[in-house]
Amino acid sequence: MRRDFSLSPAGRSGRPRKPIELMMTPMIDVIFLLLVFFLTTSSFQVLEQLMPSAISDASPASGSSDQPPPVPTQDAIDQVIIQLKLVGVQPVASVNGSDLPEFSQLKQRLRALSVARADVPVIIDPTGEVPAKDVIVAYDWARQVGLLRVYLATRK
Repeated sequence: MRRDFSLSPAGRSGRPRKPIELMMTPMIDVIFLLLVFFLTTSSFQVLEQLMPSAISDASPASGSSDQPPPVPTQDAIDQVIIQLKLVGVQPVASVNGSDLPEFSQLKQRLRALSVARADVPVIIDPTGEVPAKDVIVAYDWARQVGLLRVYLATRK
């Protein structure tokens, strides 16, 4: 007794079968629409953080300006805004509203910030009359001490 296992186009009923056709165009359309949907609804922005209040209260003791400022605590730092102004011909820096007596003390303050938290966002906000070289110096100091997220603010 021999069985024939050859494939035949006929089904069990003996009638010829229709070949199965897969329509790929509607499936590709659906995939494309899903791709467009996910790209338009996703957000590629870095979330903004709140401004700190405790870091601006840290000021050096009177008479000891050559000592570095106290190291701020990690939870006190959310965002650091450095405002650069021009007083006469000298640039003056202000860290979160706290004026520094000399522009060179900005590097010490930035070093203290990097020790506490190196990934804190630092925004350098110069006024219009500050020379570009002083803005670049402040940016370079922030990068040299190890701060990772340094930004420049712009105005219209």
